[in-house]
Amino acid sequence: MVGLWSGDPKGLAFLALTLLLAACGDRPSQSADQPDTPWLSEPEFQFGDAFAGDALFGFIPSLRVSPDGRRVYVLEPYEAQVSVWTPGGRRLFDVGGAGEGPGDFMLPYRIHLGDSWFYVRDRSRFTYFSNDGKVLRTVPSPPTSVGYRGLPIRVNAHLADGSFVGFPSIPASMEMGTWGDDPITNRPVSWIRETSSGWRHDPVFWQNIRNRTLLVAEDGGYHFTAQPYSDGDIYREDPGAGSVVVARRAGEHLGPGETELIEVSAPGDTVWKRRMEFDPVRLTRPMVDAAIDDWRSVVDESRRPSREAVENALHLPEYLPAVKTFHLTSSGHVWIQSHERRDTLSVWYLLERGDDESPPRPVLLPEAFQLMDATETHVWGVWKDELDINYVVGRRLVPVG
Repeated sequence: MVGLWSGDPKGLAFLALTLLLAACGDRPSQSADQPDTPWLSEPEFQFGDAFAGDALFGFIPSLRVSPDGRRVYVLEPYEAQVSVWTPGGRRLFDVGGAGEGPGDFMLPYRIHLGDSWFYVRDRSRFTYFSNDGKVLRTVPSPPTSVGYRGLPIRVNAHLADGSFVGFPSIPASMEMGTWGDDPITNRPVSWIRETSSGWRHDPVFWQNIRNRTLLVAEDGGYHFTAQPYSDGDIYREDPGAGSVVVARRAGEHLGPGETELIEVSAPGDTVWKRRMEFDPVRLTRPMVDAAIDDWRSVVDESRRPSREAVENALHLPEYLPAVKTFHLTSSGHVWIQSHERRDTLSVWYLLERGDDESPPRPVLLPEAFQLMDATETHVWGVWKDELDINYVVGRRLVPVG
């Protein structure tokens, strides 16, 4: 999905939502203690077929599964609801609805599961529900006066101690230096809490956002979207643990195909660190041409920049970043997606969180399957068919050998 802005407020809003919901190596080198045989998966659960009496799902940015695998939570922001299902596709209940009252949603975009409750992150608050769908409480975001150098702070996670984790919301044009200042290459991901002397925020870590945004300038106008080959940091919050897990994908201490996973507590203490080495994957000319074609295809022909202008604006590293994306799952693992393909299958790596010695387990998944969560026995996510209809899919993990 690509968001564009050429002076159109709607395009800018789309870009903001894309960057918000997006929040962006090859196979690790084989060694004596690394599993050589990948796990496979087989389809077991699927729902979302309106002809079969299921719901017809729209855009799904967040999907979570209870650790025991008995409940699947599906968030649809444009429907302003979360629906809760059994793995077999029986709808248990819905929460939400468009509005500003208790239990309503304005722009929900994330689900977090607790032991006996779950919360939904909405535009300006967190709404807690019991496991049977009753509204428990609403926690407002910190006031808009809490900012960083004049920029509002967007909070994504509410922690058990009542504090928050968030980051300054930087306009893409400001980030890229079109306002006359230098481009912004790092931003603080901050721990935000209310103290006796007022609100305070301190960096949990500094996120490298260099090469995150693509700016194409031509004929006096600008187009903004996400860089397809960004090697900036990506991170995931864990509200339950009160920490953030970061994947460092670039830096002087990292060579081609290398990445570093770091878990940092909200106060900024390192909880866990693991360096991983993947076989470097070179960025090829066909990859660059495909990225240019994909980008230009979504721009109206009357405003479409030249191929040369797009290529000049692309960040084109010699090697692809080692990690494409990663997830913290209900099973307590880190699931890491590499750039490797085996036939038509994507290669993911399953790593025990906090483990700094055991080799990661490769898992092969269909390329069209968008992984969002996993239990000990299944991976869960979204699959889109040729008609762009979204299905919620659970695939059983199948150890081989």
